[in-house]
Amino acid sequence: MQKLSINTESLESLSKLTVAILVLRCLFLPQTSPQDWIRLRLLQDHVEERKDTKLQKLCQDFLVNYLRDIGLNKNQISDNEIHQVCGILDSNAFESKTLDGVESRAVFPLSAMVNSSCLPNMTHVTRKDRKMVLVASRDIQKGQELFICYTGTRWGRITRQKHLLLTKHFFCRCPRCLDPTECDTFISSIKCLECEGYMVQEAQSDSTEFSMPWHCQKCRHEMEHKKVVAVETMIGQMLKLVNKNSTHHLEQVSRKLKRVLTSHHYILLEIYMNLVTLYGNNKEKHERIVELCDILIPVLQKLEGSSKAVAFMLIARIGSQVSICRAGNEELLQSGWHEESLTHFDDAYTLIKSDVQAPDSLIEVKISLTNLKEEKDSNKKDSLKLEANYEHPDKDNVYYPPSEENIEKLV
Repeated sequence: MQKLSINTESLESLSKLTVAILVLRCLFLPQTSPQDWIRLRLLQDHVEERKDTKLQKLCQDFLVNYLRDIGLNKNQISDNEIHQVCGILDSNAFESKTLDGVESRAVFPLSAMVNSSCLPNMTHVTRKDRKMVLVASRDIQKGQELFICYTGTRWGRITRQKHLLLTKHFFCRCPRCLDPTECDTFISSIKCLECEGYMVQEAQSDSTEFSMPWHCQKCRHEMEHKKVVAVETMIGQMLKLVNKNSTHHLEQVSRKLKRVLTSHHYILLEIYMNLVTLYGNNKEKHERIVELCDILIPVLQKLEGSSKAVAFMLIARIGSQVSICRAGNEELLQSGWHEESLTHFDDAYTLIKSDVQAPDSLIEVKISLTNLKEEKDSNKKDSLKLEANYEHPDKDNVYYPPSEENIEKLV
């Protein structure tokens, strides 16, 4: 095992190490875990496709040079081997979080074998024992291919396709990417300047061009692709100035963006999900959480099926519904919400109870929902007992309609 010289007193050196540590672990696998090294080398590295690209140059200038600076011997581990490992990680690693909420990357070789679709039928759960489990998020027929999504399912189409082309080296032509409306969610669309209809861009199944013009589905008004990009760039610059931890600022900016973006645009969806998290953490605005979840859940279910993200939103909505009921405001909730919540909670709880990102309130919501059910069942029994024991105050003078048998006797 090679000895490295790492300056632990330099913040710059330590920050570089946090990026390089996974690469180092992989490079030392032949000595530390030969079996895992064999499994890792079975994965695609796309070294040839990465040659002379910005990605390869970044890897050379930052990672390779840094590893040489701390003493990684070139005679024992070549530059090409480092680039191979970088290629494997960029093409196959999953983004995850630790139990402390720290962003991280990890390779799960078997899960990495699953192909990609922007309409996946699988969702992945990273358990607290650091194992990954793939769970069906939709009904899967015998012989049907399994899919996960290599990008963010809530990203816009062009962002997804550019990311896949850059890091995975293929152009996605899944059903969603070929549908200008993205399964009628219009998640990438802006509003038409002429009539406020939805602007869509026709997908080209045989081209990797992103410059096709956009047109309004309602009035057929056309807009150049670069103008749509300019609108999104302007919004991106505006969001950099927004305090992401302020519900007031996020609500304010979402109201402004709704004038320009479709109601399910991916930028608005991310703002809504952030608001649900912030309101949930602060235990406030439960009615608003229910309202936001009612917007988010149908869109997420259409794109991801019964995914982990859907489970998180269901738990957030159920927790807020219980709080509203406990506050004596059940009339604000839809009829039958409790029965529906019991069913949805069981499904969501089963999926995410072992996930590293499972909310702290999960058990609390479960207990509250169970207690509420017991109270409702008890109240229902008491009500039935009262009805059974009820006597009319003037029972001797109450009129009872004659039965069919008595009518026949009278006749």
